[in-house]
Amino acid sequence: ATVSLVLNNKPGVSEKTRRKVFDYIEEVTGEPEKQKEEKDKQNQELENKNIIKVLYIDNHLRFLKNFELDVCPDSLTIFEQEARRMGCIISVTYASSAKKEDVERVVREANEENVAGVILYATEMQPDQFPPFRAIRKPMVIYDNDLGNEYHCVTFGGVEGIRDCVDYLVSRGCRNIKYMANTQDIFNFQQRRAGFRAGLRKNGLPLEKESIYQLGETTSEVCEATLKYLDTHELPDAFIMENYQISIGVMRALRQKKISVPEDISLLGVDEIPDYLTGDILLTTLRMEHLERAHVAMLFLEQEMKGAISCKFKSFSTCKIIPGQTVK
Repeated sequence: ATVSLVLNNKPGVSEKTRRKVFDYIEEVTGEPEKQKEEKDKQNQELENKNIIKVLYIDNHLRFLKNFELDVCPDSLTIFEQEARRMGCIISVTYASSAKKEDVERVVREANEENVAGVILYATEMQPDQFPPFRAIRKPMVIYDNDLGNEYHCVTFGGVEGIRDCVDYLVSRGCRNIKYMANTQDIFNFQQRRAGFRAGLRKNGLPLEKESIYQLGETTSEVCEATLKYLDTHELPDAFIMENYQISIGVMRALRQKKISVPEDISLLGVDEIPDYLTGDILLTTLRMEHLERAHVAMLFLEQEMKGAISCKFKSFSTCKIIPGQTVK
C-alpha cells in the first residue's frame, strides 16, 4: 500500500519513506537515467514545499483504521485539497499515544524545519494522553476532540445535536426514549450522551439507570446484545442510536424479532448510512458534517500559520435531523 501511494504520487507517506521507496526501486531495477532525473526533479519540488502533517492518533479503537464498514467520509481528501491551495503538501502519520517511542517520533517529525503546520486527528485520544504532544512547536489544530484552550479545536456539536433529537421525538409523541450506546468511551460519545441527558431534563423526562444502555462495538455484538435487551425489557417508544454500528445492529435485531418500525418503535440514528445497510428502510438520522469540519480545521490552521489569530477558538459544527421512515 505504501509503495502504491508513492508511485502514484499520493499523500499519506512521509518524505523520508518516499525517498527510501525510490532508492530501493532504483537499486533492484537499475532505474534508467531519465527516470532518475525525473524522480530527482519531483523530490526537489517536494523538498521546496512546506509540509502539513496530519497526525492520526490510533489507539486501535477502529474509528481511524480497520473500519468494520467503509462508510466513513474521506476527510483526508479535504486536507489534501486545502493544503494544495495553500502551496503545501500533506504528510500522514499514524501513532499510538500509548507508545512512548511513537509519540516521541511524531513530535520530532512535526518539529522538522519544513513542517508548516499540524492537524492532530484526535478522535481516539483521551485528555490524559495529550500532554506529550504539547512539545509540538508548530501551529497546530485539534480535530475531532476538545483538548483544552491552548489550541483551536474543531469537532461536532454532539450535545446540541442529541438534545435536538430528544426534542424531535417528544414532538412526535415519544416519552419513553432510550439511548443505545457503544461500549467505547471517546469524546464524541461522551458529548452525545451528555446531550441525551440534557434533552431528557429539558423535556421533563426521567433519567433512569438504563436510559443509556451500552450494547457493544461491532454490529454483530450490538445485534446480540439488542436481542437480549428485547427479551428482558419492555419496548420503549423510541431508540436513539449512538453511531452506525449501533444503528445497523439494533435494526437487525428488530427485524429478527419481527418488530415493526416505526409502528412498534421509532428509531433515530446518528450519522447517515446507506439504506441497504438498514433493511431497505430509510433511517431518520442526525447528520454530522464531516467534510465541512475538515475545511474549517484547515482554515484555522492557515490563519495560525500566518499568525493572524491571537486567541483560540472552539468550533462545534451544527447537526441536522434528516427525516426518514423510522419515526412516526
